[in-house]
Amino acid sequence: MDNSDFYQAEQYLKLGLYPQAFEAFMALEVGSFECTFLKPCMMAMDGQLTQSQLEVLFNELEREVKNKNPQVIYNYGVVKSHFGDIAKATTLLQLAMDLNVAEARGALSRLLMRG
Repeated sequence: MDNSDFYQAEQYLKLGLYPQAFEAFMALEVGSFECTFLKPCMMAMDGQLTQSQLEVLFNELEREVKNKNPQVIYNYGVVKSHFGDIAKATTLLQLAMDLNVAEARGALSRLLMRG
C-alpha cells in the first residue's frame, strides 16, 4: 500500500469529505492481496456512508467472503452486527472463528449474549 494514498484518504476522512475518503479507501482495498476493508467498515458503522456506498462495500465484502478472507469476514460480521442483522452477523463471525480470527469468538459471544 502506498502510504501517501492512505494518508490522503485519512485526510479526506478528517476533513469530513466522506465520499472522497470512501473512494480512496476502497481504491486501496479492492484487488489488494491483504485487504481487510477496515476503514470502509468503520465508516459504515460511524454512519458516514450513503446507501449506495454501503451496497458497494457489501458487494466487495461478499466477494471476499467467497475467497475465505478471514479478516474481511470478521469485519463484515461486526458491521452486520452493528446494523442489527443478527443472523448474517452470527454466520460471519462463526466462519471467522472457524478461520482462526482470534477476536471473532469474543465478538460472537457478545452478539449472542445481547441477542
